[in-house]
Amino acid sequence: MKNLLGLTFVASTAIAPIYAAELTTPSPGVAPAADPFLTLDGGQVEQAIFILRRDHVRGAKIDDAALGRATLQGLIQSLAPGAALAADAPAPVPPSPFRAEILDGRAGYIRLGSLQTENLAELDASLRDFAAKDVHGVILDLRATPESSDFAAAAQSASRFCPPGTALFTLAGPGRDESEEFVSAGDNLSRGALVVLIDENTAGAAEALAATLRWNARALLVGTRSSGRCVAFAEVPVGEKTSLRVAVAEVLVAGQEVYPRGLRPDIEIPQDAAERKTILAAALVDGSAGFVFEKERAQFDEASLVAGTNPEIGSVAVKPGLIDRPLQRAVDLVTALRVFRKTD
Repeated sequence: MKNLLGLTFVASTAIAPIYAAELTTPSPGVAPAADPFLTLDGGQVEQAIFILRRDHVRGAKIDDAALGRATLQGLIQSLAPGAALAADAPAPVPPSPFRAEILDGRAGYIRLGSLQTENLAELDASLRDFAAKDVHGVILDLRATPESSDFAAAAQSASRFCPPGTALFTLAGPGRDESEEFVSAGDNLSRGALVVLIDENTAGAAEALAATLRWNARALLVGTRSSGRCVAFAEVPVGEKTSLRVAVAEVLVAGQEVYPRGLRPDIEIPQDAAERKTILAAALVDGSAGFVFEKERAQFDEASLVAGTNPEIGSVAVKPGLIDRPLQRAVDLVTALRVFRKTD
């Protein structure tokens, strides 16, 4: 264990076991709170419902339809985020563009955008460019990747960071005769440290990509816990204007579940959602460097006095007050991991 830039790291070979433990075991010394509903057997549940209908002051209103709606509501809540009722059809998600740049000559930054063929081609070109320029490592930003069920595209993206033949993840569900296995194919185009940015909106295929990179490419996750919607959804009409969104298959990485808890980042860096949205939108036009490297404000000095100018007037940081803290920490991690792996 070493401490670099004020951060503590464990050897990279230990990252995968940490991931498995986080998904399967509770925190040591913390007893899980007992759910009173789970302490009742079927007969006791029926007895409680009977008492409510007989004795409650509004018990006469609990007819079979009300009881059915309450049961459905409770089931959906208990299965969240894998089930939901929607009154309207989901709006189509606009495509999210790809962007790549090198930050301060140290880190290759890739904002993957939508999981689609065009962006995957740009991913290949950017990774080859980074390799030619010998950058320290790669930061893969999934915070602007829309939720989708294109797990094949997620596997293709993961293949750029994993050796050929690597078992990436499995898609399994009760409606499938056999689980669908996704295996890395193609060239591994990435070398060096890999940091993946996630947040509470990272879901579906993007969440599967983050999970398998953590397990199979020793990536470090930075940001906030992912959504836990690492599943394939089906939209089933259950009324004239209502549909039931239900998870029909889930992703397993090395046999470990991601739904419903999501992925806990190795380095948690929360950021206000509105601020993050503003930064990500502006970075598409201006690049991300201005939101990572804080610049000092110009000061009034003797030279400006002689010249009759005041650099303090109108001189502010490139993006005053807006700093992409997760990305800033990711750049530091890439530098630290490069030193760490050289001296390990």
